[in-house]
Amino acid sequence: MTLRYSYGLNQWNAGHDRFVLRDDHVRAFKTLNACGFDSVEIPCGSGRWEPLGRKDWIEKFYGSIRGLKDVMADCGITAVSSFIFNPAEPIFEEGAFGLSPLEPAHHGRILQTLRQYAAILPELGGDRLVVRALPDWSANHVCDTATMQLAADCWNAVGAMAMREGVRLALNFDCVTMARDEDDMAALLDLCDPAAVGLSVDTADAAIMGLDPVALYRRFAARVIHVQLKNALHRDDLGEYRLPFPAKFMLGGGGARHIARWYCELGDEDGLVDIAEFRAALAAGGYDGWAVVESDQSPEPATSAMLNGWYLKMRAAA
Repeated sequence: MTLRYSYGLNQWNAGHDRFVLRDDHVRAFKTLNACGFDSVEIPCGSGRWEPLGRKDWIEKFYGSIRGLKDVMADCGITAVSSFIFNPAEPIFEEGAFGLSPLEPAHHGRILQTLRQYAAILPELGGDRLVVRALPDWSANHVCDTATMQLAADCWNAVGAMAMREGVRLALNFDCVTMARDEDDMAALLDLCDPAAVGLSVDTADAAIMGLDPVALYRRFAARVIHVQLKNALHRDDLGEYRLPFPAKFMLGGGGARHIARWYCELGDEDGLVDIAEFRAALAAGGYDGWAVVESDQSPEPATSAMLNGWYLKMRAAA
């Protein structure tokens, strides 16, 4: 097994007025390097408050993609492992206010948007483009073959484009997606070209959904090309993924139980995910690729990075 760790920058960007200035970026890069990480995952974004989220904003803030790479290198960060993209998020520069892989009219726009990330990833030392595979759950959609074929048509086109740039496309299923179990995920993966489109396993979101991350990995080991390694404190026992805007009202607002935080650090004693068992499964399956450590909803991202770095160095390596 060749496992290379990266760290998700998304936990630093919890609001429009945060993580905007270059000093904020440099502070995060240096913190991660001090915690033992040399690579980062960047969420795609829009607007001047997310200057790392698009090629044009990176060039405005850093002069060029090479300029960002040089700043990261000065802080000990050698690569951007991956970009992660949610089609439903607004893209103000393109007049897009919610795209969907289930809408054939949106496929060309999604493909065009993602070209920039596939093009710049190799220069930044990365090779994975991670996308939210399906929209939120909706009573208007079911995971039947016709629906999955719509999504597969979109992601096969994106995967083929990315592969020409030396980048692999990984489908991510978070805890509020319309895919609710392994069979739903398999229905989409089976319709996608395995050479161009793989799976991103998110350990915490799988646990929140009530799935076993280890079993999930073992079933799809041949298709797993990206891992988001994080822990969770609660399962969605109330089925609150059905709420309107579940990312806001369930994950952000806590749902009916007023859960302050769904996620936690890797070694948290109350965590639902057995990180050591999951790593053992990766080793047994011969996984060769990125494991992006995350600590979503952390009130103190730097503290979470230190705790996660300590766990990987002192416990996971034992």
